[in-house]
Amino acid sequence: MTEGPGIVCARCLLDTTVSSIRFDPSGICQFCANHDKMESYYARNANTHKSLAGWVAKIKAEGKGKPNDCIVGVSGGTDSTYTLMLAKNLGLRPLAVHFDNGWDTDEAVTNIRNITSKLDVDLITYVVDWEEFKSLQVAFLKAGVPCVEAPTDVGIHGALMQSAEKEGLRYVLGGQSFRTEGTVPREWSYLDGTYIRTVHKRFGSVPLRSFPNLTLWKVFYYTFVKGIRQVPLLNYIDYDKGRAKKELAGLFGWQDYGGHHYESLYSKFAFGWYLPRKFNIDKRKVSLSGPVRSGLMPKADAVKDLQQRPDVKPELVEYVCGKLGLSKGEFDALMAGPSKSYTDYFTSDNVLRPLKGLVKLAVKLGYFTPVLYQKYFE
Repeated sequence: MTEGPGIVCARCLLDTTVSSIRFDPSGICQFCANHDKMESYYARNANTHKSLAGWVAKIKAEGKGKPNDCIVGVSGGTDSTYTLMLAKNLGLRPLAVHFDNGWDTDEAVTNIRNITSKLDVDLITYVVDWEEFKSLQVAFLKAGVPCVEAPTDVGIHGALMQSAEKEGLRYVLGGQSFRTEGTVPREWSYLDGTYIRTVHKRFGSVPLRSFPNLTLWKVFYYTFVKGIRQVPLLNYIDYDKGRAKKELAGLFGWQDYGGHHYESLYSKFAFGWYLPRKFNIDKRKVSLSGPVRSGLMPKADAVKDLQQRPDVKPELVEYVCGKLGLSKGEFDALMAGPSKSYTDYFTSDNVLRPLKGLVKLAVKLGYFTPVLYQKYFE
């Protein structure tokens, strides 16, 4: 399946398959050190921009007189579903937004329908133009990079920001949790609208007219001109994903889909089959390292989970190729082609680097999350 791990962090599961990994004298990697920094940042205190109560008070105050006071992105997965429930429990009036890229599992669709119906939450489904999105996904396969889910991740954030602007709302509540899913190394997943545009311009076949791309300019526009804030709600609570699944199943009939981000068939293909075979990348090392660092799972148990082969059948690979319009020969050629990195393409990286100090200040002021700073600047 994958080659040996090489040197493994003494604390988590990350190893030298992550090209940027570095170890301190105790054998602890920098991703663990960054995890501890984020623990310190999200520690409960009275600082307004750091406390859950402070965010909730702001959202309620600014949402008075409106049908909704915040946006919550929902995928049908554990984290986003729990975030929506938590928002309602905190007395907020969220508007749910789902980015439909054509790859939802039946379980995901059912989960979204159940949770929004039972919580009496309005739902907007942003259906991306399939021909545009197919062109994007094939372009990233042709680019030979591991960031094949970058179009989805960037599209989700773009759709959420667009929806917030359209509805006149300033708060987008995210379901990210560094404690339960870790932080993906930049070389495994580089998210940048300029990168999206570069790869598509070189390898795409259909013009991008409606795809909600999120370039660096748009990030600054939404953040500083429109004043939209992204609030990772789960980082402010004691969130246990296993416990959350049981709670959601009992309250809403929530259905499990079998793996991290497997609520999307393309994610299941990408993370469970494509990345391990082409790049020797197993993203479960990231998603399992979060709970290990947080004390939610013994490292020995995580290692056992990692030793289990992902349940991705050949039929799924055939389905993905068919839906993307790739013949077996074309796909085999892509698999055999050179493995590249986001650094082989033009991105916003050269623009971002000189702004490190300003971004760090923006994090302190609550404009950006520290997770973004840790991933792109440290």
